[in-house]
Amino acid sequence: MSNTNGTALATSADAPDEVARTSGAGDYIRGMEDTAPLDVVDQPRPGPDPHAVVRELETQVEVAENIVNLQGKRALVEQMFPEEMEEERAVELRRRAVEREFQTWEIGRSLRSRKWQARRQALRAWRDDRAKSKDRSSAADDRRWHVKAQRTRTRLTSPDARIATQIRSATRWSNLLISLMIVGMAYTGFTVQANFVPSGNTGDPRYWLSLGLEAMCSVALMALMRFDARAALAGRVRTGREAFWGWTVKGGLLLASLAAAAGPAIAAGDRMAIVANGWAPVLVASVLLIHDRISRGDSEILLELYRATEREGLRDLVAVAEFALRQGLLAPSQDNKPGEIAPSASKLATFFRISKENAAHVRDRVNARGADVTA
Repeated sequence: MSNTNGTALATSADAPDEVARTSGAGDYIRGMEDTAPLDVVDQPRPGPDPHAVVRELETQVEVAENIVNLQGKRALVEQMFPEEMEEERAVELRRRAVEREFQTWEIGRSLRSRKWQARRQALRAWRDDRAKSKDRSSAADDRRWHVKAQRTRTRLTSPDARIATQIRSATRWSNLLISLMIVGMAYTGFTVQANFVPSGNTGDPRYWLSLGLEAMCSVALMALMRFDARAALAGRVRTGREAFWGWTVKGGLLLASLAAAAGPAIAAGDRMAIVANGWAPVLVASVLLIHDRISRGDSEILLELYRATEREGLRDLVAVAEFALRQGLLAPSQDNKPGEIAPSASKLATFFRISKENAAHVRDRVNARGADVTA
């Protein structure tokens, strides 16, 4: 039996034998014989043309080579026409010009920025240096003013410093006034010389004696002024008979100098000559008055300063007196009022070997401190 394809199939009679000869369906199928005629699909087909394949491959290789060549700029340029090359050159020139312009602008901006930063840093450094310099100057000024303040406080609070300042001032003013008096007496001396010897004959003894007499008057007045200055520095005020006789001598010397200088002009009644010859002795008299007043003021001030210095030195004596009272070395005075614990001034003066005035000051301080403690 065969199928539609002409394939022979086994009959049922010989099926057992065929089944016995085949171990499976695959072996059975392989064992069948294909006796069908060739179909259309089984006919051989014509293959591709080898020359066409080669030409197609050559075209692809050529396109690939052209693509590779055009990937490089140099190759691209080599493949361009002259017109295209001019256009590309113009574009490239424009691109480079724009790039140079941009780089120039960027460099200029960077330069301006760096300059501004440098100026700011320089200004900041200058401000810092100036601030530091001002701080150093301020510190130096503060130290200088601090030293001045300390010196001023010392001069105002320390009795010794105040005494030294007063003595220095009194000495300088005294020397200045004496110098002015020397100038006035020198003018008076030459005026007296002209009055005694109008001819100016140096062989005349009165020419030199007039100068000598005027020098004696001047030296005497300067000696009295120096004495007043030294008395003022010692804190001694000239009063009473001493001051009277001092001014009597000074007045006599000034009158003698005025008469020798302006006497001939007074006798002649020449007012201008009186003024020209007599103004120097009058000014010398004014200088003497000013010097005397300053000397009296200096002596009073220095006397007070000396007393204050002594009182400063009595502070230790007050403490010693209190200690002596506590230890029984000194006994209170019998005439003490309620609240007073100090001995008498005479006993303190004998005990400390000081003046009664200073002893009275010590007694008052001890009583005052005792009253404060009791209260």
